[in-house]
This record gives sequence, structure tokens and C-alpha cells, in this order.
Amino acid sequence: MPTKSVLVVLISVLILVSCGGSQSVLKKKDLKNETLKAIVKNYNKSTPRFKTMRGRIKGVYDDGNQQQNINISYRFQKDKILWMSAKFAGLIQVAKIIITPQKIKFYERINNSYFDGNFELVSAFLGLELNYEQLQNLFTGQALKNIEISNTDFQTAGDYFQILTTYDNGFTQHLLLDAKTFKIRQQSLNINNKQIKIIYKSYQIIDGFSFPEEFVILAGDNKEHIQITMTYKNIKLNDELKFPFSFPNNYSPIQLN
Repeated sequence: MPTKSVLVVLISVLILVSCGGSQSVLKKKDLKNETLKAIVKNYNKSTPRFKTMRGRIKGVYDDGNQQQNINISYRFQKDKILWMSAKFAGLIQVAKIIITPQKIKFYERINNSYFDGNFELVSAFLGLELNYEQLQNLFTGQALKNIEISNTDFQTAGDYFQILTTYDNGFTQHLLLDAKTFKIRQQSLNINNKQIKIIYKSYQIIDGFSFPEEFVILAGDNKEHIQITMTYKNIKLNDELKFPFSFPNNYSPIQLN
């Protein structure tokens, strides 16, 4: 797996890519603000609450030309630190990453390279706004961006609410919300024909809260399509955690140009 692909897997591809094709747009309906406020209130109540979180992720990366399996150990301190260590075949460490709201540090052993930067650098390189909160929300099954009621339309579709929010900077966010559990089943974020789509296939109850169990990240353009399937294993909440990280000697810096 190339260096960029490892980075994509570890920061969950929140990110890549330009998608061709037309965007599905909801038909506007004259619905009461109070109804939408009630939906958003129940959605917010479903947010998992924890101080720390740890576990394992089984990841499958597929770009149409190659498929790679990767095992990831992860540790969260909510709103502060995300730490990950990636191994192939559960044995050989290939990469480690630590992310805070201010910094992204990462190294990978395949090409003996490392990155020490921030979200501004990564966002400029990828051409998409990226921050720590979005990354945390992706892993915990929350909307990548806040639902702004004044800029949101919605409609019911069977057992789901379809919610479309348009932001001042041109972003659009499309959510498919389970009407019974108020958990996100699908979300996509678009700007200037760039898109990331996440499908939450199943959830699991941990200490009374719903966390994703399996989800799929889809991204692509006319030249490449990427699919990453991630399955959570052995989630533990509120343990005391450590976040060991140091750069190996004699590694080369990754330049984002």
C-alpha cells in the first residue's frame, strides 16, 4: 500500500477526492421548524458520551486495482487525542499516527517516512476543509458538520429522515437518519464536486450508547474509486489510556506540495 494510501486509511479518508456525476438534491418542502428542531434534538441525545475509548478496527482498503487488509489499534481521548497503530496480518507494524486538534503526526515503515504538521497543511493539500472534530465524528457515527436548522431541508422516506444542509461556504451535507434510533445510516459531504460518502451498516450498544460496528467509506472520481470498510472490535470506554509516540531515527519527511 503506498504512503498516501496508508495516510488515507489512518485518517479515514475524510478527504480525498473529486466525484463526477450529478448530486442528488432533496425537493424542498414547507415543513415546520419545530419538527426539524425535534429531530435534531433527538439526534443530539443519541450522541455517545465517553471520556476515553479504545479498541481495534479491521480495515479493508480497495481501490479497484488492489485490496489490502489492515488491523488498527486505536485510542481516543474525546476532543483531545486520537492515536492509531496499524499492522498487516496483525503482526507487522506499518504505521502509527497521533492526532490532536492542533497537530497531525504520522510515520510509516514501508517507505521510512514521516509527517509532522497540522490540519491547515493537510486541508490545503487535499483541497477540503478538515478538522479534528470531523474526524472524531466520523469514527463515532456523528454528522461531519453541525446541522444548521436555518439552512436545512428534510423529508421523510419510509423509516428514515433525509436531511440536507447547505452551508455558506458551499458545502452540502446529506444525512439519512433512522427515524427510530436517530442514528445516521448514511452521510455524504460535497463541495465543488468533491465528495465523501459514509455508510453505517450496523451499530452496537456499548455501556448504553450506540457506536458504529461496521461502516464503509466511499470516494472517487473518473480516474479512481476507493472503498474502505472498517469493522470495530472490542470497544472499551473510559479506561485510563496512554498515547506513546516518537518518530524513528533516519526517516524522511513527507512534503505536501
